[in-house]
Amino acid sequence: SSVWLKLRTASAGKRGQAGFGMMKLYAHPDNYKTKKALIAAQYVGLEVACPDKAGEAVTGRVPVLETSKGCIFSSGAIARYISRISRPVGLYGQNLIEGGMIDSWMEFCTHELEVPLCTWVLPVMGTYPNIPEATACAKEDVKRSMGVLDKHLLHNTYMVGDSITLADISVCCALVDGMTHVFDDKYLKPFPNLMRWFQLCVNQPEFKKILGQVKMPTEGKDSGKDAKKDAAPKKDAAPKK
Repeated sequence: SSVWLKLRTASAGKRGQAGFGMMKLYAHPDNYKTKKALIAAQYVGLEVACPDKAGEAVTGRVPVLETSKGCIFSSGAIARYISRISRPVGLYGQNLIEGGMIDSWMEFCTHELEVPLCTWVLPVMGTYPNIPEATACAKEDVKRSMGVLDKHLLHNTYMVGDSITLADISVCCALVDGMTHVFDDKYLKPFPNLMRWFQLCVNQPEFKKILGQVKMPTEGKDSGKDAKKDAAPKKDAAPKK
């Protein structure tokens, strides 16, 4: 079920955000898409607080951000809106070209990374039936997308510009479920630049407040070790024939 959260402007003058009033975010709190908006809220100085009836289910389309001027729906639109609240923080870049680059990486994240990663991760999480052929293709698609990110991060500390932006928040949040559920050390070995960047992001205070301590990959997850165990007895069986 969904719960609704409140985004309350922080103390007046902290980051110049006075005047936005109370906003309510109706969303699944554990979904990585919700966490994009919540991390952005931390950066721009919005206080995130659960109301008294935090467990009450809401109906209709989620996520939805309710503001005094109207509602904004879809996780991407909500995250963009929150990121633009404070220009000095720079979550949407320092100029038009950086804003365009952020949009480009967000589109890449949505279509090239999130789609195949969900195809791989959701069956492992038990929320979607496993289709082996689709999972195999998804693994290769995710690897290809992570290769693009790793190459980009070879010469860039952040996705865009010289500080955390919404591009970093979006890609990082998309990768968290993969890191905790399916990736292992062998799968991630070709992506040292991506892993350096991921560790940089998740150790920022604003990320930690929302994501907590992210459990990093270890050997023995879905991406290959079990297959090796299954293969070993077959090699022993051959000489008996």
